[in-house]
Parts: sequence; C-alpha cells; structure tokens
Amino acid sequence: MDITFKQVQNGDEAALFALFASVRAEELAMAGWDERLRETVLRQQFHAWRHGYHAAHPRAGETLIVVEGRAAGWAVLDGGGEPWHLVDIAVDRAWRRMGVATRAIRGWQIEAAAAGCGIALSLLRTNAPARVLYDRLGFHVTGESATHWRMEWRP
Repeated sequence: MDITFKQVQNGDEAALFALFASVRAEELAMAGWDERLRETVLRQQFHAWRHGYHAAHPRAGETLIVVEGRAAGWAVLDGGGEPWHLVDIAVDRAWRRMGVATRAIRGWQIEAAAAGCGIALSLLRTNAPARVLYDRLGFHVTGESATHWRMEWRP
C-alpha cells in the first residue's frame, strides 16, 4: 500500500473538508439528519476546528494522508517545540485498520527521535481503538482529566 503525505495548501480545503465531514458525521451519528442542516453544522465545526488548533498551535502543519492517490486521512502536527504535539489525526472509515495511522505515526517517531524530541497528544477517554494504537506504539499516559488522557512517547 502506497502511503504519502501532502502538506495542506489552499486548493486542498475541499478534500480536507470532505474527510472531516465523513469522519465527524460518523462520530456524531448524523446519518438521519436533514442534508442542509448536516452541511451547515459540519461547515461550522470544520471552521471552528481549524481556528481552534491554529490558535492553540500556531506552528502546526496540516497534512493530508494519501493512500494510493486518494485522501484517506489528515493529521495536524506541531513539530516546533519539545515535545512535538500530535494535535489531531483521523483516518476515513474505508482506510481504518489497514496500518495507515500506524505508518504515519511511526514515521513521525523516527523524525522526532532524530531531532531529539518526543511526541505528546491528548486523547478522548472514549476512543478505545486509538488508545490501543498509541499503547502499541509506545505512548504512555502522563496525565488525565475526566474526559482525556495526556499521552507521550519518548525515543
């Protein structure tokens, strides 16, 4: 399976939104919603999501994860400090459980290790599949709240 990464540019917003809408609509169980309402809510969330992480992580880069020439996911990674922050990563349902996220994160672990950095992230406590992935990739819980785990990987 050919996996590549593409930094999001102005012309990529439609592909990024399509991925966002697919993933978030699934998470929010929006299948039965009126199409116009669904589109409006997803667009509002998309713009709030991008504004929120740009405000919190102004150095973060947006990356499309491309599998066999098709956008299969996204990642937002702030590699400007120590540790690096994996702000967000999502893979479209059609590409899940195929090693896409694993390969992406392992690649960043290699890059971070070469830079002498770790990688930190925050994970919803309800996201059990992601927790299994991060545990398998060597991340450890460094803190927690009622809703999130703070996790970190060190080389």
